[in-house]
Amino acid sequence: MAKAARQRLVPEQRIEMILDATLSLVGTSHFSVVTMRDIALACDVNVALLYHYFSGKDQLIRAVLARALGQVTDDYESRRDQHRADFLGDIAAWFATHQAMAPTMMSRMVKLMSDQAAQPIKDPELETLVQGFYRFESNLIVSTLEAGMAAGQYREVASDKLARFVGLHLDGIFHAAESRGELRIAEDIEELRGLLTRQLEP
Repeated sequence: MAKAARQRLVPEQRIEMILDATLSLVGTSHFSVVTMRDIALACDVNVALLYHYFSGKDQLIRAVLARALGQVTDDYESRRDQHRADFLGDIAAWFATHQAMAPTMMSRMVKLMSDQAAQPIKDPELETLVQGFYRFESNLIVSTLEAGMAAGQYREVASDKLARFVGLHLDGIFHAAESRGELRIAEDIEELRGLLTRQLEP
């Protein structure tokens, strides 16, 4: 039987395929042990083609994380209007993004960020991406809390401390899903939502 002809992809599609395959690999293995050959095999392309698009694995990993973080923030922005009347407002939109993207991408992204944090010598560009993401998260939570308190919607809380608690708890939910093998991310985020709501009710 003749082998099916490989579909010819435009460069943008090829890059997307490479980034998707790389995220899948680093979502199950530490990024330090994933090689360009592993990625090429996962994409069914020649290693030389990877180097046509990326100078090396470091640049590819940065591109993977930057794209994943951008997809998360874009999804959040697309959901904000749906949650304007929600008690938790923008925080509810952030939770919804985590719930929606957990099965396909968020867990892999969190693992990659965790692996980066555990490195004895960190890639400064990856570290900048990670810290920028957490600043974005903290700022959206703090701004939501402070606006709610100013409007009398929420009781008075230490917004920076509560924002850190929420961020840590979100990360913990994803790590627990991996370490415990319990696939209940959406349910755990919903319980976090309930806990936060009770904390904020006047």
